[in-house]
Amino acid sequence: MRSFSLLSATHAPQKSKKLSSPWYFLVTEFSTAQTPGVKRTKKMTASNLQLNGSNDARFEPVRSAFLDGFEQGRDVGAAVAVTLDGEVVVDLWAGHRDRKRTLPWEQDTLCCMFSVTKAMTAICVLQAVAEGHIDLDTPVAKYWPEFTVNEKQSITPRQLLSHQAGLIGFHQPVSKDIYYDWASVTAALAAERPWWVPGEQHGYHARTYGFLLGELLRRTTGAKVGRWFDEHIASPLEIDFKVGLTDHDIGRCADMLPARVRAGEQKNWPEAMQVMMKSFGDTTTPTGAAFQNPSLGPGYMNSSRFRKAQLPAVNGHGTARGVASFYDKLSSLLPAGLLTEATTTHSLGPDTVLISLTHFGLGLMLHHPESPIGIRAGSFGHAGAGGSMAFYDPEIRLGFCFVMNQMQEGVVTGGESATRIAESVYECL
Repeated sequence: MRSFSLLSATHAPQKSKKLSSPWYFLVTEFSTAQTPGVKRTKKMTASNLQLNGSNDARFEPVRSAFLDGFEQGRDVGAAVAVTLDGEVVVDLWAGHRDRKRTLPWEQDTLCCMFSVTKAMTAICVLQAVAEGHIDLDTPVAKYWPEFTVNEKQSITPRQLLSHQAGLIGFHQPVSKDIYYDWASVTAALAAERPWWVPGEQHGYHARTYGFLLGELLRRTTGAKVGRWFDEHIASPLEIDFKVGLTDHDIGRCADMLPARVRAGEQKNWPEAMQVMMKSFGDTTTPTGAAFQNPSLGPGYMNSSRFRKAQLPAVNGHGTARGVASFYDKLSSLLPAGLLTEATTTHSLGPDTVLISLTHFGLGLMLHHPESPIGIRAGSFGHAGAGGSMAFYDPEIRLGFCFVMNQMQEGVVTGGESATRIAESVYECL
């Protein structure tokens, strides 16, 4: 492994290449493009950027691809880690973790990864399946009796895991306070009616995913996701990732910097994206209900309330190395047959919420040319709002995670920096 701390002045940015990632969409579920006073990101240069960490010599081009995000003004603070055949071969971090750029990004800086968290939540539930607490095809109502009402009596854990349940949000307006009250939000979801006949279509459960699966886990094991993940995964395997932070943890957090849409940019968006955006602000649509009912308000993702809460679809915080290691060790967390089932297609096609093609197993995004998590077929993982991405390629036993605090407009399966860096990894193989 090559270690270093200061970027050489001879660094040359990678040439731009055509990305394989799908169309971009604004994610005001998590970012707040309207936040006042947010300025365009300044570009970092070789003379003022300190690069830390290490990489195997064969992965030297990954270093350049990582730095290119700073050179091009996409990134303020970021980290990337790659594991190969059980070994950490890339572990890099650079930039700043605050808006004013006074606090350097450290090796143990925690970054909110938003929906990357969904994969961790799903694995917790699948571990409970493996232990016999939950059966994938037994109605959820058996474990959660209040769930029976409003045509939900046949919904199964398998449908919850694969975004088929139709409980993507609330039909009536709700207060943002409900999202910070576990008992209230889960009771409200138990009383809701699906937005479609469960099992007949699928749509991204952007924020409800963690509450639905988390309450199923709590009802069957007595543990919420944060505790289960810590006791069964993070602590024994030394993985630095948490759902629900302590005051001590908050001291390590990077501030998330909201994305902004440049004036006139919307006219260049693909037609599918424009259709989605028209629905985005209308909470009577599945898209609006999933992302905007309720609106959590400007800057919420940097509040102690958000960071400390149990929001197991959206507020996992961790390090790139921790999440890459999670995927590297995934085969030790689940029986082989169950992991195969989790990475087998369950939902593929038009997504009722995202209004684009999505591909899901049991809680994991699966690679598809139109929705590519990772770089090639067979890869699986999850992306997060603003540009973070984590995945595993089982064919070559490669784990990958990129995290950053400067959010892009949002992407379905990974931002520009994540995709460029991942492509550079494969070029080194």
